[in-house]
Amino acid sequence: MLIAFFTNNYKPFVGGVPIAIENTARMLRRRGHRVLIFAPDYDGDVQDEPDVFRVLSIKNFNNTPFSLPLPLTLRPAYDLDTLSQVDVVHVHHPFLLGMSGLQLARAYNLPVVFTYHTQYEKYIHYLPFPQQMTAELAIRLSTRFANSCDAVIAPSSDIRKTLIERGVQVPVHVLPTGVDLQKFRGGQKDFLRKKFNLSAETQIVLTVSRLAKEKNISFLIRAFARLCTYNSQAVFVLVGRGDAEDDLKALARDLGIANRVYFAGELVGKELVSAYKGADVFVFASTTETQGLVVLESMACGVPPVVVDAPGVRDFVHPGVNGFMVPEDGEADFAERVLTLLDDEALRKALGAEALKTARRWSLRQTTSKLERIYKSLSAKGQPRGKRERFIMLRELISYQFEKLLEEVDKLF
Repeated sequence: MLIAFFTNNYKPFVGGVPIAIENTARMLRRRGHRVLIFAPDYDGDVQDEPDVFRVLSIKNFNNTPFSLPLPLTLRPAYDLDTLSQVDVVHVHHPFLLGMSGLQLARAYNLPVVFTYHTQYEKYIHYLPFPQQMTAELAIRLSTRFANSCDAVIAPSSDIRKTLIERGVQVPVHVLPTGVDLQKFRGGQKDFLRKKFNLSAETQIVLTVSRLAKEKNISFLIRAFARLCTYNSQAVFVLVGRGDAEDDLKALARDLGIANRVYFAGELVGKELVSAYKGADVFVFASTTETQGLVVLESMACGVPPVVVDAPGVRDFVHPGVNGFMVPEDGEADFAERVLTLLDDEALRKALGAEALKTARRWSLRQTTSKLERIYKSLSAKGQPRGKRERFIMLRELISYQFEKLLEEVDKLF
């Protein structure tokens, strides 16, 4: 099959969506398919694999690491007439390049699959617009966009339920991004100990995340501070970078634990695998994820996770079986669960073994096979497709403003 991906985030930007897209494309190519990827360009030299087409973009949009693609510049990036040969268009966002992918697919009567990677209403602090309006429009836009596609992929059952409750009427398939188990073989367990000159007796609590407000890492630092009262050997290692890094370092200093909190920066490849393999416990507190892929990656390395109860992890973290889960406001409970694993080596190994079994059930090979079946069910040439929507964002904005106007009129009478 010839498959076209349209995404607003891709390498070298570090995040769950680029990782999911890269992994899925690589596995599809291994299975004999050709995958075209249309993505923004970024600052610096980017070494791309074949069939990646960069679209002119506004870099570091609004002082963030994001690049804002300019869809009107899509045509110079690729001979768009070749899209008539495509079997399936797979869009990964409901706006910008996602919208371009939808419009091009409809022009050539091609099926469109949309993966709902992101709870957009929880990322509105990155935009210079009124937050309530932006959040409401994000929900409306993504729902209308989903209904303009032929199928929607939800990374978790919780997200599927949310989409249906919001009014998505096309088929919604639960299909997380799987873990490429081959990538998590090997690794050096002493990598972090050598990097930070830690003793063999030191216990390592690890998180891997973009260091951003919505990732709730301050929760993890506060919970770790509680743990330090009862455990003198543990350290907390954070892998990743982001605009919240300085604030997180300041929080660690304010809590008096700066000497036990280590910022490792971005790690990739075998260094990242080695970081996972060297950890005793993996921790994760984000409540904005559609899927906590890094949690599955830690499980693929046999490391038991302690997570905050949220949609992105409920499908594969089973409390007391392969990890622990605590309420969103449970800093003390979170610290206690981590401490339990650090204090009980037998329990830690037992939960780690079950975590590895879980990761194998969620392998990239298996999830890609399911994705193939979705593609093939939609790719029959010539069959009727979903309706052709134009100016979705503008129409939702006008509709929203009109409804607000009516609400204000109602208050007058």
